[in-house]
Amino acid sequence: MKIPLNELHFDFLSEGSDLHSFRCSDDDLNDFLRDDALYYQQERLASTRLAYYHDTLVGYFTLVNDSIFADAITGEDGDGRFEARRYPAIKIARLATHDDYARRGIGTHMVAKAIGIVVKLSKYTGCRIITVDSKQGRESFYEQFGFKRTQTKAQDTIPMYFDYHKYLKDISRLEQPISENE
Repeated sequence: MKIPLNELHFDFLSEGSDLHSFRCSDDDLNDFLRDDALYYQQERLASTRLAYYHDTLVGYFTLVNDSIFADAITGEDGDGRFEARRYPAIKIARLATHDDYARRGIGTHMVAKAIGIVVKLSKYTGCRIITVDSKQGRESFYEQFGFKRTQTKAQDTIPMYFDYHKYLKDISRLEQPISENE
């Protein structure tokens, strides 16, 4: 059964966060949450949000600043007038759902929450791309949000990006009232 977004709440990771009951199928993600995430957050290297369902920790995601080479994205994305070699980006550096709550929509809600955070931040600082290094076999999860594979290759992961600025422009065009002449 899917868990509705309005039944989740998100908190920043803090020293008082109880992480002992969280477990997912990826030991690296479990270890990061327990051993490194708080340190990274305290040192302003990353920011981790915890997802709770009825006071149970069911997932987390971590955001970091990033950039992406302009030639790593397709010609239909980006802005041809932008002269820098790299676009400012924010990366979804970690994303994990508790094993007992897998396939219940929590990952989808966390990505949507991350996108919402990036959109808000982009009002204060330049950023138009969201990046992620997808694990092998998980690309379709990110593709449902509009993420595309970059033009660069990686060893263990699949670098992906989402030009959310272009997406927002397309959505705003769709929301414009139709004039009588159209």
